[in-house]
Amino acid sequence: MIFMLILAGLLCGGFCYVGALYSALPPRRWALLGAIFGPAIFPLLMAKRRWSLVCARGLNDDLFLA
Repeated sequence: MIFMLILAGLLCGGFCYVGALYSALPPRRWALLGAIFGPAIFPLLMAKRRWSLVCARGLNDDLFLA
């Protein structure tokens, strides 16, 4: 049982690591969060990824204008 939990944590950490590398976020931090919190961290990773893309484009103030 403990082996399965450790394996699932490492697997989620690996997925978060690859996702962070793909979106130019710090990969070690996201891998550690993925290993600790598991799949619950994926929505936070996607939100951070989207927010960093918006900031890089310079659309901070114009995001909600019609």
